Amino acid sequence: MTRPDRIKDPPMTQDAPTTRRALLTRMGLAAGLAYATPTLIGTGTARASDASAPSGRASVSRPVRQRRRRAPARPEMVVILAPGQSLQPLQAAGYDVLSQRDNATLARRAARLRLPPGRNPAQARAEIARLLPGSTAALNSLYRPDDLTCDGADCAAQQMIGWRPADLQARPRIGMIDTGVNPDHPALRGQSLRVNQVDLDGRSAAGRRHGTAVAALLIGNAQGRAPGLLPRADLIAVEAFHSRADGAAADAFSLLNALDVLIQARVQVINMSFSGPANPVLRQVVVEARDAGIGLVAAAGNGGPGAAPAFPAAWPEVIAVTAVDADRAPYRQAARGPHVALAAPGVNLWTAASIEGGRLRSGTSYAAPFVSAALALGMARDGLSATDARDRLFRCAADLGAPGRDPVFGHGMVASPSACPEAGSQILSVSGE
Repeated sequence: MTRPDRIKDPPMTQDAPTTRRALLTRMGLAAGLAYATPTLIGTGTARASDASAPSGRASVSRPVRQRRRRAPARPEMVVILAPGQSLQPLQAAGYDVLSQRDNATLARRAARLRLPPGRNPAQARAEIARLLPGSTAALNSLYRPDDLTCDGADCAAQQMIGWRPADLQARPRIGMIDTGVNPDHPALRGQSLRVNQVDLDGRSAAGRRHGTAVAALLIGNAQGRAPGLLPRADLIAVEAFHSRADGAAADAFSLLNALDVLIQARVQVINMSFSGPANPVLRQVVVEARDAGIGLVAAAGNGGPGAAPAFPAAWPEVIAVTAVDADRAPYRQAARGPHVALAAPGVNLWTAASIEGGRLRSGTSYAAPFVSAALALGMARDGLSATDARDRLFRCAADLGAPGRDPVFGHGMVASPSACPEAGSQILSVSGE
């Protein structure tokens, strides 16, 4: 299966009270919110190190056991069937049907298939097109959450997007697709959070670290240790990632079903803090979400400046978000390209840990929620369509780097709609609300 570039996670920092107090002071919390940003995490590949006998000791000779090499797993395909089609022709041709599900958004049936022995994906696409005319088939691509933990005790972040007290009162309906979310984390306990999990077809669910951090950035209790940008929002989180030996991943079939859940739930904005390859089947549902008036936001990815565009961020229906540090310098691991639309804080940011407390994290995954929150604010409070709210964010962004839109920062640093001059007449004060 095609996979995005992977980045090894540095060790986490310890949550020492004194360190956190110093951090919060530097973040200017006396004036308002603490900001943590989400980013897509490239999972690290574990490597075994050779063990040698300690110096001063004789090594013991033992018979060498020959390890059996596991046969590589056969690739999988995701298929959208034409109306009334049956999978029987594919089963007769040797395809294993791993899962199938009706997709309400597409009004079609989707299936996850394992290729017969000896078939490669290109051969399978041609064969499926012949056996099932009118269907759409693609490799069942894998997508990864992209975040990195901060490993320095002096990591700090600053308020950078002009979020105001009135912004905290908005109540948009936001969706997110991510790893597991811990609703019992103190930052999320009592918040308006609904957690759904797509059927993982017997695979183990991924851990809750990444998803909990992203959820807290969006709706974390304003009085807690990991306050969110929109603490009064309704959040529908869909857990679509399964656990693998090489880290958490969601395949295109799971993401297809997760998007269907959120479209049917009529959310206003969907936050996607993950990245992977282009997939024509997944693209169909992304287009349907856009056509339903939903704002789509995704992390640009952590593959580095020379990486190929990552998806879903690189599709034109989606706002691609990159990360910057406290000095507004680009995150060294962030992807670049003409599809990058906005920048947001995403380096050394404080957000919720998986169980309790918080951690400092970096990555485009944690930058994406800033843009999702600003987009949702324009739609829910100011009554704008997703397209108009997006265009206003582009116009109000603080230009960074080369004048105008550029492949590093896009239109520039996202700003709260409340800080945008053209929105001033639409904003109510806290007392007015």
